[in-house]
Amino acid sequence: MSNDIADNTPILVGAGQVVQRDVSATSAVQLAALASEAAIRDCGVSGIASQIDTISVTRLFPDMGKFWASKWGRSNNPPQSIARRIGADPLHRIYTQTGGNEPQSRVIEFAADIARGERKVVLLSGAEALKNQRSAEREGLAPDWNEAYDEALEDRGMGESVATRQEVRNGMSNVIYYYALIEQAQRQKLGRTVEQHRAAMAQLLESFSRVAIDNPYAQFEGFRSAQDILEATSLSHLYTRNMIARDGVNQGAALLMCSVGMARELGIAESRWVFIHGMAEGRELDLSCRDDPAHSPMAAMVARRALEVAQLDVEAIGSLDIYSCFPCAITTVAEQLGLPTDGSRALTSTGGLPFFGGPGNNYSMHALAEAVGWARRNPDDYAMVTANGGMLSKHASGIYSTRPSIVDWGLQETTVSNESLRQRRVVADPRLGRIVSYTVHFGADGNPYAIMLGETDTGERFVARTAAGDVSTAKWMLANDPTGCSVTVTPADKEKLYFQVAK
Repeated sequence: MSNDIADNTPILVGAGQVVQRDVSATSAVQLAALASEAAIRDCGVSGIASQIDTISVTRLFPDMGKFWASKWGRSNNPPQSIARRIGADPLHRIYTQTGGNEPQSRVIEFAADIARGERKVVLLSGAEALKNQRSAEREGLAPDWNEAYDEALEDRGMGESVATRQEVRNGMSNVIYYYALIEQAQRQKLGRTVEQHRAAMAQLLESFSRVAIDNPYAQFEGFRSAQDILEATSLSHLYTRNMIARDGVNQGAALLMCSVGMARELGIAESRWVFIHGMAEGRELDLSCRDDPAHSPMAAMVARRALEVAQLDVEAIGSLDIYSCFPCAITTVAEQLGLPTDGSRALTSTGGLPFFGGPGNNYSMHALAEAVGWARRNPDDYAMVTANGGMLSKHASGIYSTRPSIVDWGLQETTVSNESLRQRRVVADPRLGRIVSYTVHFGADGNPYAIMLGETDTGERFVARTAAGDVSTAKWMLANDPTGCSVTVTPADKEKLYFQVAK
C-alpha cells in the first residue's frame, strides 16, 4: 500500500461479534465487552486497549423505557464497564442516543474527529441481552447486573422526538404502527391486494433468511421459507412475527477505529486496514408530515450522497446491508436506488433483523463488522451499510473498502439537509377527511381496532383511531380496502381523535 496515504486518514482496524444462543446470566455490558475484546484481537497486535482514548456505547434498550426495563439493575456508565473489562482507561466515555442509525452515525462523527486529530483510537461497542433478561424473569432468577462507577460519562440522552404529539395521543405507541402505515401506503401505491403484498414481503424476506443460516453470529437458527414467514403468528393484518425485527437476542458487536498514522505506530498490518469511501446522514420529516408516506426520500438522499462521495454507483457495491426492521424499510431504500426487491439480489450481509437478530440500536454495528470482513476478503470490492433509526426517521450510510480513500473526512460535509422536502401541516381538530393509509391490529380480547393517517380537503394531515368498542369499523376495513374513503372525525379527551368510515 502506498506510503502517500495521509497519516490523518481514519480507518477501521478491528471488528468483533459475539452471540450466545443458550440462556445465561450474562449482561449486555458483559456481551459488549466480549465483542470489544474480539475487535481488539482482530487488529492483530497487542497493547491496543491501553491506547484507546474514546469508548462509545450504543444505548441499550433497557435504558429506553418501561417496555424493556430490566429488573436486574444496570450499569450507570456502560463505557466504563467495558473499559474495566478490557484494561482501557479512556479520556472520553460516550453513551449514545437512541436509533438504529447510531453505529453508522458515530462512525461518521469519529472519522471526522480522527481526521482533525481530536481522537486517537476509538472503540465503538454495543450489545443486548434481552433473551437472558426475559428468561430470568420467566424462571424467577435474580442476576445482579448493577455496576456503579464515578468516572465521567457523556450521556447523550434519548435524542429528539421522532413522533408528533397527535400520533402518540392517538395510539401510535409502538413502532409497528408507524411501519404498518408506511407498508400499507406502499401496498396501495403498487396496486396490490393485502394478500399479494404479504406474499411479496415473504418472498423478499426469504432471501434474508438464506443469508442468516450461513452466518455464525446469527441468533436464530434454521431456514424460513416464504410460506413459513406467511404462516407465522399474525401481529396485524399485514405483518407476521417473522416479518419484523426480533429483539429477544444475546448479541454484541464492536469496531475499532484509528488513523493511518496511529495504525503504523501501533504496528497494525495494512491487510487489516479498511478505508471509508462514502458517508452521509440525514433526518426525515415526521410520518404525518411526509408528502408521500409510502417512502422516505431522505433514506435515498443519504444513500445516494454516500455513493456520490465515494464516486460509485450502486452496481459497484459487492456487499450491501439495508436496514431491515420491517419490509418497507428495505424496499423504500432498494426501490429508490433501482435495486430489485424480489429476492434476486442479496440486500443483507447479516441475514437481517428478523432472522439474524435485532439487538436493539446496535444492529448496524454487526452490519459494519460484516462490511469489514467482506472488504478484507474482497480487496477490490466495496461494502455498503444503510442504517435507520426511529420510523424511517434518521438515516446514515457508509461505504467501505481496503482500497485507499483520498476523502478528507475532517472537511467533508456528511449531513444531508431536509429543507427540500415538502412538509404537510398537521391539523389539530379535523372533522372530515379521507384515509391516506391505515393499519388494523388486534387487542388482548382478540377484537380488531384500526389506526389511520388522514388528510383533509386542503391537504392537512392527522392521525385518528377507532373508538373503544367500535369493532365494526375495523372489521369492515379488514374486509374492504378503505384507502381514499371519506371519514368523519370526533374529538375526545386528551387530544384523541376517533374516526368512522363513510361506507
